[in-house]
Amino acid sequence: MAAAKASSIELSGTTYCILTGASQGIGRAIAVEVSKLLGPKSLMLLLARNKDELAKTASLCKSANVEVIYESIDLSKANISQMNDLIKTSLKGRKVSDFDTGIIFHNVGSLGNLAVDTGRMENVPELREYYDLNVFNVISLNTQFLKVFEDVEERLVIVNITSLCAIKPMSGMAYYCSGKAAREMYFKVLAEEKKHVKVLNYSPGPVETSMIDFVLSEAVNENLRDVFNSFKSQNTLLKPEVTAQKCMKVLKLSNFSPGEHVDYFDDEI
Repeated sequence: MAAAKASSIELSGTTYCILTGASQGIGRAIAVEVSKLLGPKSLMLLLARNKDELAKTASLCKSANVEVIYESIDLSKANISQMNDLIKTSLKGRKVSDFDTGIIFHNVGSLGNLAVDTGRMENVPELREYYDLNVFNVISLNTQFLKVFEDVEERLVIVNITSLCAIKPMSGMAYYCSGKAAREMYFKVLAEEKKHVKVLNYSPGPVETSMIDFVLSEAVNENLRDVFNSFKSQNTLLKPEVTAQKCMKVLKLSNFSPGEHVDYFDDEI
């Protein structure tokens, strides 16, 4: 990990936090860990499609310091106006200057079609739908966040939940790898242009989530199934709360350069 290029990130003040994909797994774990750190009068906006599971996440984040709002939204179909309104409405009349820090976690994501070989990918509508959720609307939501908080941009923190697959090809996962790579590069470019905004690409490592079972049931690539079977058989999968805690530690230490890809297994200093 590179030497610190910016001041440390402090979430113990009054903080505004958005977290996508907050209904389960890594997203839920990050929400819970973040809620423990936030100071008085902080506000969390949790987003995902499953409203019932979002409600469970919100209940786990209850704190005297934090007001938790959750909204069911399909980010693969949401338009710019809906995203902008969502953020502005969540503020409930409060000014962006009321918050010491504004932070957004882009955790939403999907694996894509694992039942087609890379050399046979030709379903453009399916690809477009995948990129809408995993790349295009991530960029759109991030842009609305920057617009709403434009007057206090120097207080902002952006965390993209990425993957080793963003920088290393994984046989059988062309949708996922290409989407993660495109998404990560967007945040790297953003970090180059806005050095006063703290941008982190955090790779959580192999985590025990529903993603594992999905790969094992859907993947046609034998090497891919072997890799994920080894994760389970060797008991090397991380608990969501463990990697979420590491993410908080990385943010607190702030020893990453703008837009840097930081993996769970990287040293903090």
